[in-house]
Amino acid sequence: MNFKKVYGYLTVILAACILFGCKNTSHKDGENNLTENDKNAVSVQTSYFPYEDLKELSIDKNTDSEKIKEIVSKLPVPADYLELRNAKIESTKEGDGLILEYDELFEKAKKLELPDNPLYYSPYFYTGIFNNSLLLMLENENISYVKVDISIPKEYAEESGRTMIDEISREDLIKKDINLEYMKMNSSYYHEVLEFNNAINADRLFYNRVRLGSDEEFLIYRNGEPDRKEESENSEKIYTYGDENSYTSFKLNAENNGSGEVVVTAISVHPRKGDFDGGEMLYNLGLLPKDNEFLKKDRVESYLGEPKMKFDNRVYYRISSDISDYLYFIYSDTGEVVEYGVWKWIIPAR
Repeated sequence: MNFKKVYGYLTVILAACILFGCKNTSHKDGENNLTENDKNAVSVQTSYFPYEDLKELSIDKNTDSEKIKEIVSKLPVPADYLELRNAKIESTKEGDGLILEYDELFEKAKKLELPDNPLYYSPYFYTGIFNNSLLLMLENENISYVKVDISIPKEYAEESGRTMIDEISREDLIKKDINLEYMKMNSSYYHEVLEFNNAINADRLFYNRVRLGSDEEFLIYRNGEPDRKEESENSEKIYTYGDENSYTSFKLNAENNGSGEVVVTAISVHPRKGDFDGGEMLYNLGLLPKDNEFLKKDRVESYLGEPKMKFDNRVYYRISSDISDYLYFIYSDTGEVVEYGVWKWIIPAR
Protein backbone atom coordinates (compact mmCIF):
# COMPACT_ATOMS: atom_id res chain seq x y z
CA MET A 1 0.00 0.00 0.00
CA ASN A 2 1.13 3.54 -0.78
CA PHE A 3 1.39 5.10 2.66
CA LYS A 4 1.45 8.63 1.24
CA LYS A 5 -2.22 8.16 0.40
CA VAL A 6 -3.33 6.19 3.45
CA TYR A 7 -4.40 9.09 5.62
CA GLY A 8 -6.17 10.72 2.70
CA TYR A 9 -8.15 7.53 2.12
CA LEU A 10 -9.08 7.37 5.79
CA THR A 11 -10.22 11.00 5.78
CA VAL A 12 -12.38 10.42 2.69
CA ILE A 13 -13.94 7.32 4.24
CA LEU A 14 -14.79 9.08 7.49
CA ALA A 15 -16.11 12.19 5.79
CA ALA A 16 -18.30 10.19 3.43
CA CYS A 17 -19.72 8.18 6.30
CA ILE A 18 -20.54 11.28 8.28
CA LEU A 19 -22.19 13.05 5.34
CA PHE A 20 -23.93 10.21 3.54
CA GLY A 21 -24.20 7.37 6.03
CA CYS A 22 -22.40 4.04 5.94
CA LYS A 23 -23.90 0.62 5.71
CA ASN A 24 -23.27 -1.96 8.41
CA THR A 25 -22.85 -5.61 7.49
CA SER A 26 -25.98 -6.77 9.30
CA HIS A 27 -28.73 -7.76 6.88
CA LYS A 28 -31.76 -7.51 9.13
CA ASP A 29 -34.08 -4.96 7.53
CA GLY A 30 -31.29 -2.41 7.25
CA GLU A 31 -31.47 -1.80 10.98
CA ASN A 32 -27.79 -0.96 11.19
CA ASN A 33 -27.56 1.55 8.37
CA LEU A 34 -25.83 4.75 9.45
CA THR A 35 -27.52 7.92 8.30
CA GLU A 36 -26.55 11.57 8.37
CA ASN A 37 -28.81 11.93 11.41
CA ASP A 38 -26.67 9.57 13.48
CA LYS A 39 -24.81 11.19 16.32
CA ASN A 40 -21.17 10.51 15.78
CA ALA A 41 -17.72 11.11 17.10
CA VAL A 42 -14.64 10.36 15.05
CA SER A 43 -11.24 9.94 16.65
CA VAL A 44 -8.09 9.97 14.51
CA GLN A 45 -5.06 9.85 16.77
CA THR A 46 -1.79 11.37 15.59
CA SER A 47 0.23 11.22 18.78
CA TYR A 48 1.77 7.74 18.85
CA PHE A 49 5.14 9.46 19.28
CA PRO A 50 5.74 13.21 18.75
CA TYR A 51 7.40 14.02 15.44
CA GLU A 52 9.36 16.85 17.02
CA ASP A 53 10.90 14.42 19.55
CA LEU A 54 12.24 11.99 16.95
CA LYS A 55 15.86 13.04 17.52
CA GLU A 56 15.56 11.81 21.11
CA LEU A 57 15.68 8.27 19.68
CA SER A 58 19.18 8.71 18.26
CA ILE A 59 21.54 5.77 18.94
CA ASP A 60 25.06 5.07 17.68
CA LYS A 61 27.56 2.23 18.06
CA ASN A 62 29.08 3.84 21.13
CA THR A 63 25.81 4.25 23.02
CA ASP A 64 25.89 1.99 26.07
CA SER A 65 23.09 -0.35 27.11
CA GLU A 66 21.75 1.83 29.91
CA LYS A 67 21.46 4.81 27.60
CA ILE A 68 19.76 2.70 24.92
CA LYS A 69 17.26 1.48 27.53
CA GLU A 70 16.55 5.08 28.49
CA ILE A 71 15.98 5.99 24.83
CA VAL A 72 13.74 3.01 24.03
CA SER A 73 11.71 3.65 27.19
CA LYS A 74 10.50 6.91 25.64
CA LEU A 75 8.43 4.87 23.17
CA PRO A 76 4.99 3.40 23.99
CA VAL A 77 5.32 0.10 25.86
CA PRO A 78 4.01 -2.80 23.69
CA ALA A 79 2.19 -4.19 26.75
CA ASP A 80 2.03 -2.79 30.28
CA TYR A 81 3.09 -6.14 31.79
CA LEU A 82 6.45 -6.02 29.97
CA GLU A 83 9.61 -4.53 31.44
CA LEU A 84 12.69 -3.66 29.38
CA ARG A 85 15.59 -5.55 30.97
CA ASN A 86 18.39 -4.93 28.48
CA ALA A 87 19.07 -3.20 25.17
CA LYS A 88 22.17 -3.48 23.01
CA ILE A 89 23.62 -3.18 19.53
CA GLU A 90 24.89 -6.32 17.79
CA SER A 91 26.95 -6.44 14.61
CA THR A 92 26.33 -9.15 12.01
CA LYS A 93 27.03 -9.60 8.31
CA GLU A 94 23.53 -8.20 7.67
CA GLY A 95 24.49 -5.01 9.50
CA ASP A 96 23.95 -3.59 12.96
CA GLY A 97 20.89 -4.76 14.83
CA LEU A 98 19.18 -3.43 17.94
CA ILE A 99 18.33 -6.14 20.48
CA LEU A 100 15.59 -5.37 23.01
CA GLU A 101 15.20 -7.86 25.85
CA TYR A 102 11.99 -7.74 27.89
CA ASP A 103 10.75 -9.62 30.93
CA GLU A 104 7.08 -10.49 31.09
CA LEU A 105 5.86 -9.75 34.62
CA PHE A 106 3.48 -12.47 35.76
CA GLU A 107 1.92 -10.50 38.62
CA LYS A 108 0.83 -7.80 36.18
CA ALA A 109 -0.10 -10.18 33.37
CA LYS A 110 -2.38 -12.33 35.53
CA LYS A 111 -4.55 -9.32 36.38
CA LEU A 112 -6.06 -9.61 32.90
CA GLU A 113 -7.57 -12.93 34.08
CA LEU A 114 -6.96 -14.73 30.78
CA PRO A 115 -6.70 -18.53 30.55
CA ASP A 116 -3.22 -18.36 29.01
CA ASN A 117 -0.38 -15.93 28.44
CA PRO A 118 -1.93 -12.55 27.49
CA LEU A 119 0.83 -12.00 24.93
CA TYR A 120 -0.84 -14.68 22.80
CA TYR A 121 -4.05 -12.64 22.73
CA SER A 122 -2.77 -9.06 22.87
CA PRO A 123 -4.63 -6.96 20.27
CA TYR A 124 -1.92 -4.30 19.96
CA PHE A 125 1.33 -6.07 20.83
CA TYR A 126 2.58 -6.89 17.33
CA THR A 127 1.44 -3.62 15.79
CA GLY A 128 3.13 -1.77 18.68
CA ILE A 129 6.37 -3.69 18.16
CA PHE A 130 6.22 -2.78 14.48
CA ASN A 131 5.74 0.94 15.11
CA ASN A 132 8.50 1.08 17.72
CA SER A 133 10.91 -0.76 15.42
CA LEU A 134 9.95 1.55 12.58
CA LEU A 135 10.70 4.67 14.65
CA LEU A 136 14.05 3.36 15.86
CA MET A 137 15.16 2.57 12.30
CA LEU A 138 13.73 5.85 11.03
CA GLU A 139 15.97 7.90 13.31
CA ASN A 140 18.98 5.56 13.14
CA GLU A 141 20.13 4.74 9.62
CA ASN A 142 22.84 2.47 11.03
CA ILE A 143 20.25 0.03 12.44
CA SER A 144 19.30 -2.67 9.93
CA TYR A 145 16.83 -4.56 12.11
CA VAL A 146 15.22 -4.57 15.56
CA LYS A 147 14.86 -7.86 17.42
CA VAL A 148 12.52 -8.13 20.41
CA ASP A 149 13.27 -10.97 22.83
CA ILE A 150 10.73 -11.59 25.61
CA SER A 151 11.41 -13.87 28.56
CA ILE A 152 8.23 -15.81 29.39
CA PRO A 153 7.57 -16.41 33.13
CA LYS A 154 7.60 -19.99 34.38
CA GLU A 155 3.88 -19.79 35.17
CA TYR A 156 3.21 -19.60 31.41
CA ALA A 157 6.04 -21.83 30.19
CA GLU A 158 6.40 -25.59 30.44
CA GLU A 159 10.13 -25.14 30.91
CA SER A 160 12.27 -22.28 32.15
CA GLY A 161 14.17 -20.05 29.75
CA ARG A 162 11.42 -19.94 27.14
CA THR A 163 11.39 -16.78 25.02
CA MET A 164 9.22 -15.13 22.40
CA ILE A 165 11.14 -13.43 19.59
CA ASP A 166 9.98 -10.98 16.95
CA GLU A 167 12.17 -9.23 14.38
CA ILE A 168 11.49 -6.29 12.04
CA SER A 169 14.02 -5.37 9.34
CA ARG A 170 14.41 -2.51 6.88
CA GLU A 171 13.42 -4.96 4.16
CA ASP A 172 10.10 -5.50 5.96
CA LEU A 173 9.47 -1.74 5.83
CA ILE A 174 10.31 -1.58 2.13
CA LYS A 175 7.85 -4.40 1.42
CA LYS A 176 5.15 -2.25 3.02
CA ASP A 177 6.03 0.67 0.72
CA ILE A 178 7.10 2.84 3.64
CA ASN A 179 9.28 5.70 2.41
CA LEU A 180 11.56 6.36 5.38
CA GLU A 181 13.25 9.37 3.79
CA TYR A 182 9.93 11.07 3.07
CA MET A 183 8.58 10.08 6.47
CA LYS A 184 11.46 11.82 8.21
CA MET A 185 10.94 15.03 6.23
CA ASN A 186 7.14 15.22 6.33
CA SER A 187 5.29 15.30 9.66
CA SER A 188 1.89 14.57 8.08
CA TYR A 189 3.16 11.44 6.36
CA TYR A 190 4.97 10.50 9.59
CA HIS A 191 1.68 10.49 11.52
CA GLU A 192 -0.19 8.78 8.67
CA VAL A 193 2.15 5.80 8.70
CA LEU A 194 2.13 5.43 12.48
CA GLU A 195 -1.65 5.74 12.64
CA PHE A 196 -2.12 3.13 9.91
CA ASN A 197 -0.10 0.62 11.93
CA ASN A 198 -1.62 1.66 15.27
CA ALA A 199 -4.45 -0.86 14.91
CA ILE A 200 -5.66 -4.18 16.31
CA ASN A 201 -3.73 -7.15 14.96
CA ALA A 202 -5.97 -8.57 12.20
CA ASP A 203 -4.21 -11.96 12.26
CA ARG A 204 -6.22 -12.79 15.41
CA LEU A 205 -9.61 -11.94 13.91
CA PHE A 206 -11.15 -14.99 12.28
CA TYR A 207 -14.09 -17.37 12.74
CA ASN A 208 -13.26 -21.05 12.24
CA ARG A 209 -10.22 -19.87 10.23
CA VAL A 210 -12.40 -17.78 7.91
CA ARG A 211 -11.35 -14.13 7.78
CA LEU A 212 -11.89 -11.06 5.61
CA GLY A 213 -10.79 -11.96 2.08
CA SER A 214 -11.41 -15.72 2.39
CA ASP A 215 -13.09 -17.15 -0.71
CA GLU A 216 -16.49 -18.83 -0.89
CA GLU A 217 -15.07 -22.31 -1.33
CA PHE A 218 -12.99 -22.04 1.85
CA LEU A 219 -15.96 -20.66 3.80
CA ILE A 220 -18.09 -23.69 2.90
CA TYR A 221 -15.17 -26.07 3.46
CA ARG A 222 -14.75 -24.78 7.01
CA ASN A 223 -18.42 -24.35 7.95
CA GLY A 224 -20.47 -26.52 5.60
CA GLU A 225 -23.60 -25.39 3.81
CA PRO A 226 -25.32 -22.46 5.55
CA ASP A 227 -28.62 -22.70 7.40
CA ARG A 228 -29.81 -19.68 5.42
CA LYS A 229 -28.54 -18.20 2.18
CA GLU A 230 -29.46 -14.88 0.59
CA GLU A 231 -28.31 -13.48 -2.73
CA SER A 232 -29.01 -10.08 -4.26
CA GLU A 233 -29.03 -8.96 -7.88
CA ASN A 234 -25.56 -7.45 -7.56
CA SER A 235 -24.14 -10.89 -6.65
CA GLU A 236 -23.82 -10.03 -2.97
CA LYS A 237 -24.32 -13.14 -0.86
CA ILE A 238 -25.02 -13.65 2.84
CA TYR A 239 -24.46 -17.07 4.40
CA THR A 240 -25.91 -17.50 7.90
CA TYR A 241 -25.18 -20.28 10.38
CA GLY A 242 -27.20 -20.84 13.56
CA ASP A 243 -30.74 -20.12 14.71
CA GLU A 244 -32.63 -16.96 15.58
CA ASN A 245 -31.21 -16.97 19.12
CA SER A 246 -27.56 -17.03 18.11
CA TYR A 247 -26.15 -16.86 14.60
CA THR A 248 -23.14 -15.82 12.55
CA SER A 249 -23.44 -14.30 9.09
CA PHE A 250 -20.80 -14.04 6.37
CA LYS A 251 -21.22 -11.41 3.69
CA LEU A 252 -19.55 -12.06 0.33
CA ASN A 253 -18.96 -9.66 -2.55
CA ALA A 254 -17.26 -9.99 -5.92
CA GLU A 255 -13.61 -8.99 -5.94
CA ASN A 256 -12.89 -5.76 -7.73
CA ASN A 257 -10.52 -7.34 -10.24
CA GLY A 258 -12.88 -8.71 -12.89
CA SER A 259 -12.35 -12.32 -11.82
CA GLY A 260 -15.93 -12.80 -10.65
CA GLU A 261 -14.68 -14.56 -7.52
CA VAL A 262 -16.57 -13.66 -4.36
CA VAL A 263 -14.77 -13.20 -1.05
CA VAL A 264 -15.79 -12.56 2.54
CA THR A 265 -16.20 -8.84 3.19
CA ALA A 266 -17.91 -9.08 6.59
CA ILE A 267 -18.43 -11.47 9.49
CA SER A 268 -21.24 -10.59 11.92
CA VAL A 269 -21.88 -12.47 15.16
CA HIS A 270 -25.14 -12.31 17.16
CA PRO A 271 -24.26 -14.06 20.45
CA ARG A 272 -26.19 -15.67 23.27
CA LYS A 273 -25.39 -14.80 26.87
CA GLY A 274 -22.01 -16.25 27.76
CA ASP A 275 -22.07 -18.27 24.55
CA PHE A 276 -18.68 -19.33 23.22
CA ASP A 277 -20.27 -20.36 19.92
CA GLY A 278 -19.24 -17.52 17.64
CA GLY A 279 -16.91 -16.19 20.31
CA GLU A 280 -13.71 -17.53 18.77
CA MET A 281 -12.98 -14.14 17.25
CA LEU A 282 -13.13 -12.43 20.65
CA TYR A 283 -11.40 -15.31 22.43
CA ASN A 284 -8.44 -14.80 20.11
CA LEU A 285 -8.19 -11.25 21.45
CA GLY A 286 -8.63 -12.29 25.07
CA LEU A 287 -12.04 -10.65 25.19
CA LEU A 288 -14.89 -12.90 26.34
CA PRO A 289 -17.99 -12.37 28.51
CA LYS A 290 -18.44 -13.81 31.96
CA ASP A 291 -20.52 -16.98 32.30
CA ASN A 292 -24.17 -16.48 31.37
CA GLU A 293 -23.66 -12.79 30.57
CA PHE A 294 -23.30 -10.65 27.49
CA LEU A 295 -19.99 -8.93 26.91
CA LYS A 296 -20.23 -5.39 28.29
CA LYS A 297 -19.27 -2.04 26.78
CA ASP A 298 -17.06 -1.07 29.73
CA ARG A 299 -15.13 -4.35 29.38
CA VAL A 300 -14.57 -3.73 25.65
CA GLU A 301 -13.34 -0.17 26.10
CA SER A 302 -11.16 -0.91 29.13
CA TYR A 303 -9.42 -3.65 27.11
CA LEU A 304 -9.31 -2.18 23.59
CA GLY A 305 -9.28 1.50 24.48
CA GLU A 306 -11.28 4.25 22.82
CA PRO A 307 -12.75 3.31 19.42
CA LYS A 308 -11.81 5.17 16.25
CA MET A 309 -15.43 5.97 15.48
CA LYS A 310 -18.72 6.08 17.35
CA PHE A 311 -22.22 6.24 15.90
CA ASP A 312 -24.81 6.15 18.69
CA ASN A 313 -24.56 2.60 20.10
CA ARG A 314 -22.12 1.39 17.43
CA VAL A 315 -18.34 1.64 17.71
CA TYR A 316 -15.49 0.82 15.33
CA TYR A 317 -11.84 -0.15 15.85
CA ARG A 318 -9.39 -0.21 12.97
CA ILE A 319 -7.63 -3.50 12.29
CA SER A 320 -4.27 -3.97 10.62
CA SER A 321 -5.26 -5.87 7.46
CA ASP A 322 -6.34 -2.83 5.42
CA ILE A 323 -7.21 0.85 5.77
CA SER A 324 -10.91 0.03 5.24
CA ASP A 325 -11.10 -2.95 7.66
CA TYR A 326 -12.74 -2.60 11.07
CA LEU A 327 -13.75 -4.54 14.16
CA TYR A 328 -17.15 -3.31 15.30
CA PHE A 329 -19.49 -3.68 18.27
CA ILE A 330 -23.18 -2.84 18.61
CA TYR A 331 -24.44 -2.21 22.14
CA SER A 332 -27.89 -2.42 23.64
CA ASP A 333 -29.27 0.54 25.59
CA THR A 334 -27.90 -1.11 28.74
CA GLY A 335 -24.38 -1.48 27.31
CA GLU A 336 -24.46 -5.16 26.35
CA VAL A 337 -22.78 -6.35 23.14
CA VAL A 338 -25.63 -7.65 20.98
CA GLU A 339 -23.62 -7.86 17.74
CA TYR A 340 -19.97 -7.70 16.77
CA GLY A 341 -17.75 -8.63 13.87
CA VAL A 342 -15.29 -7.48 11.23
CA TRP A 343 -16.02 -5.83 7.92
CA LYS A 344 -14.72 -3.74 5.09
CA TRP A 345 -16.02 -0.19 5.11
CA ILE A 346 -18.27 0.46 2.12
CA ILE A 347 -19.05 4.00 0.97
CA PRO A 348 -22.49 3.94 -0.66
CA ALA A 349 -23.14 5.86 -3.85
CA ARG A 350 -24.95 9.16 -3.42
